[in-house]
Amino acid sequence: MSFYLKIRLLFIYAAGTFSVLSATGVHAVMDPRFELDPLSITGSKHTEKTQQSAGKRSSGTNAEKILSRPAKGGVYTVKPGDHLFKILMRDYGLSNNEAEAFIEEIKRENNIYDIKRLKIGQKITIPPVRRGSDGTLKLLQIARSDSSRTSGSDPAIIQAFKLESSVTALSNKESVVRVQDVWNKIIPSKKEQQKPLAIQTPTFSLTLEQERYPVFSRMDGGRIVLDQNASIPPLVKSLIEDKDASVKIVTESPSGTKTFMASLLNAAGFYSVEENFSMEFGADPKLTIRADFKVEKTAESLIKQDVVLVNSGRTSLPYPLGEFLKKEGFSLYEPFASQKTFAQRDSRTIHLISAKKQPEIIDSVLSALSVSSERDRSVDVFAADNNGISLAVKAERYFERSGQRYVVTSFDGDPVNYTLFRILETKGYKVVILENLDDFRKISDKLISRMKIKGNFAQHRLLHDASTGFSLQMSGFKLDDAMLPGGGIFLTDRAMDRIVRDLVTESGFNIKQ
Repeated sequence: MSFYLKIRLLFIYAAGTFSVLSATGVHAVMDPRFELDPLSITGSKHTEKTQQSAGKRSSGTNAEKILSRPAKGGVYTVKPGDHLFKILMRDYGLSNNEAEAFIEEIKRENNIYDIKRLKIGQKITIPPVRRGSDGTLKLLQIARSDSSRTSGSDPAIIQAFKLESSVTALSNKESVVRVQDVWNKIIPSKKEQQKPLAIQTPTFSLTLEQERYPVFSRMDGGRIVLDQNASIPPLVKSLIEDKDASVKIVTESPSGTKTFMASLLNAAGFYSVEENFSMEFGADPKLTIRADFKVEKTAESLIKQDVVLVNSGRTSLPYPLGEFLKKEGFSLYEPFASQKTFAQRDSRTIHLISAKKQPEIIDSVLSALSVSSERDRSVDVFAADNNGISLAVKAERYFERSGQRYVVTSFDGDPVNYTLFRILETKGYKVVILENLDDFRKISDKLISRMKIKGNFAQHRLLHDASTGFSLQMSGFKLDDAMLPGGGIFLTDRAMDRIVRDLVTESGFNIKQ
């Protein structure tokens, strides 16, 4: 005897028993979990909806297909166990990504503040959804007043927005395969955990097809059943939960979204699951790495350096970061990601100034600025033909740029020398006076300011990619000038370790020392 036939007989038997008890004056109340429409057991109601929806097509030369236009002006009545994602996916044919994009619009339409607190019997207006011939979707709002009919345009269309075509998205089957491959690495499963879910009792037998209801292992040896189409009837869910407490049912579409991964991870029985995790390495340079989830499988995961990072995005972290995380004790998994060649928009050269002594710092900075200088040059304060008096001062560095003459000297505390160099300024020289304690930052700042090069010292963000979730910040001078190579350079005296070098090099920067 088939499972569905057994369940129907049980249902008829229960209904008959209830009638007899009522007739004899005994009032029995059925467990609310088992109160359901018999049609939901066979799925005929769902099949009828699907066939009706599939049968609707536009007429004439109109290339657009109308997807699941709601009856009665798009009003849906909330049923037990409903939530907006399930309603949009199950009854209106949207993918998880598409439903997620429409949620905010539907919340505004119905003044819903919390989608987790829908009430049974609540009426929800769901605007019509149309898919264009290019594969994109439009959500159309229903006109609310007669004034909209006088605009000259289609009164039903008040606003529309596009979604990414589902053609480029992974199929549910491919998504499940990718997740299962990663999942088996996070939680190595035993043979019994890989078998289809089957429950056998003296009263009934229940088996779920593994292809339709994929099984994932849990940390405690139990299993997770993925109800990807929300097609398991409430009665069957109740039977599973009653007879096998180690089984958790996840009702999400495996479309590669963060919501799906969150549901799966939270059902696995890990010691902890932290969403939107970020961590920093170093202070300057400071590398920040973000992950959708950080998973500690057991209480000893941190001690054993067995922490799992999971990303649900479509773009993978750069290869050097993945290798770096391994050395730091993190296992990174990105089931839906494809390798990305990181293209850095800013092509400026990074100049590492490692010199410590003042004269060497001056030469390194001037070299980075593509300036050639002369050392210890004598510069005339008064020429010999001026009243027969010749007076010259020695400049530590002399150079010319854009038709201007520059002198760099150190102030030794002698006010006479200071006065002489100030006199040079009256003769058209640009004088840079350094003090004994001036370091890289002070020297560079004085030179850049005197040459009027646009730039400032700060902890600049050199790398940032929101799609992969990492950033790199480093202190230095970010300079922009038409005379500089590439129109701009980055000056810093910060030391770079291996991971920082690999990242900036792969990102298109050129490093010079």
